[in-house]
Amino acid sequence: MYILVVFIPLVSAMISGFLGRKIGTKGAGVLTSGCISITVIISGWIFYETALNGSSTYLKLWGWFDSELFTAVFGLQFDSLTSTMLILITSVSALVHIYSTGYMSDDPHIPRFLSYLSFFTFLMIVLVTSDNYVQLFIGWEGVGLCSYLLINFWLTRIKANKAAMKAMLINRVGDIGLLLAMFLIIKELGTLEYSTIYSLLGLIDRKNLTVICLLLFFGAVGKSAQLGLHTWLPDAMEGPTPVSALIHAATMVTAGVFLIIRSGPLFEGSSLVLTVVTFLGALTAFFAATTGVVQNDLKKVIAYSTCSQLGYMVMACGVSNYSTSLFHLLNHGFFKALLFLSAGSVIHAVNGEQDMRKMGGLIRSIPFTYTMVLIGSLSLMGFPYLTGFYSKDLILELAYGKYYIIFAYWLGSFSALLTAFYSIRLIYLTFITNTNANKGIFRGADESSSNITFPLLFLAFGSIFVGYLAKEVVLSNTVSPVVSNFIKITPFVLSLVGMFLAFTVYSSGAIFKWGVYRKLEGQRVLYTFLNSAWQFNYIINNFFVSYLWKFGHLITYRIIDRGLLEIIGPRGASQLLIKSTQRASNLQSGTVFNYALIMIVFTSLFILGNNMGF
Repeated sequence: MYILVVFIPLVSAMISGFLGRKIGTKGAGVLTSGCISITVIISGWIFYETALNGSSTYLKLWGWFDSELFTAVFGLQFDSLTSTMLILITSVSALVHIYSTGYMSDDPHIPRFLSYLSFFTFLMIVLVTSDNYVQLFIGWEGVGLCSYLLINFWLTRIKANKAAMKAMLINRVGDIGLLLAMFLIIKELGTLEYSTIYSLLGLIDRKNLTVICLLLFFGAVGKSAQLGLHTWLPDAMEGPTPVSALIHAATMVTAGVFLIIRSGPLFEGSSLVLTVVTFLGALTAFFAATTGVVQNDLKKVIAYSTCSQLGYMVMACGVSNYSTSLFHLLNHGFFKALLFLSAGSVIHAVNGEQDMRKMGGLIRSIPFTYTMVLIGSLSLMGFPYLTGFYSKDLILELAYGKYYIIFAYWLGSFSALLTAFYSIRLIYLTFITNTNANKGIFRGADESSSNITFPLLFLAFGSIFVGYLAKEVVLSNTVSPVVSNFIKITPFVLSLVGMFLAFTVYSSGAIFKWGVYRKLEGQRVLYTFLNSAWQFNYIINNFFVSYLWKFGHLITYRIIDRGLLEIIGPRGASQLLIKSTQRASNLQSGTVFNYALIMIVFTSLFILGNNMGF
């Protein structure tokens, strides 16, 4: 059973990919959706065995690397962390597969798309079930590859091409950190197996441990889109909406957070690294929230919301509460997948339009989708007794308990206000305000097929009940800090303020009365700064990428490709051959004197050789 959860998605991907034309669109949809649904059932059984019964399982399948003192075995590790991740990955993936059969019904390449989704699911499962860093790295790189393939699925679109390459390259930058961390761990301990590393932590020098943790965190920053290496995530919205839901909301972007949680014993050995983690997580939550407030693309608003929530998860890891971070990761996967898939239903209803300013008035045309977006948004805002409430507020309380980094609490709380603001803004501009849509599109807007609405209904139940059902299991070892009622209620009050402010500004026409906000909406400096995501793309392109490109051009094109390789390789060989033939041809001068001289010289050498016994 344990092995099946890993290999069933692989079989699904291979059959759909190689035999897609034979089994057809419907056959590929039934096969992939059925296989991933089976893995959901198996994951539930594994969760029961490992998390509820406390029976962790370790499987050693076969020998892998055996090089002098370093050995690695291909093994699987099933504990409470792995089983929780499996529940999230397989359930969201199964719903996305079903959703895709409806959303992509007009696309002629559905089998290939479903194959990519299943292959991604397989690699993500490999990542979370591995018992060593080498095996984790296979899944880590594999999901990056699948991300590229899925973002670039509509390969005739230039924006999709660029977004896919950007995601691939920025993730490679972060992957360097993970690779270097693995090399240092081998140097210090001679192994990459989790259980062995944790038992030998006392042998690692503290300075080296700090460097290892910083490098691991750098890898997590790239994969989980933290501040600095976050720019790929909003651009990745160029891919189909099911891709956004599966990869960029529920699973792939959480791989970095998973790495930090799995490496928790290492991080606990360095207070400096934990402070850095908390600091960057809080800044990411605040940055993404401020940027999401002024975005007009429906999917980009949700994308920046994802970035902000990942900041909360990283911040929870920084204050040494990994179970709370995992809890928020689980909760976030359900309500964010609901938001993305609901956004896809809206886009489907308005013929592919994604600009919220060109929507409006859709509450009467698609009331079910409106309800789903409302549930997902309220859960995102941490509305009491919905899924997001149980983890988001707890993270802020835990951050307040660490008095030496109290700013993380206030940044997170203010981010909660902004989250509520852009969530209500999204709902109002899309569903409530007077429509700005084309008359024909507005009249033709209707609810999507059952293949699309069915997954939304299940995710809505998850967004309402998962937090309540899982809080006792996931948070069994978490000790809540003793804080005043004022501190506990502040994030909720700020969320209410954000909701009220957004509704007041957009519903009463106050947006045209408030001079400050009017300037903000009028493309003033602050609006431009926030809308351009704090000018990070400009800064990175002009101060880093351009110089790196010139350096790479100089090294590879001038020195290596057009230099060393050509001198040693084809150009050098051809020049040597040309010069040799030219020298040989000089002997053929056509004069009798030269020929007689050559004959005398070689005859003399022949006689001399015979006399010397050669």
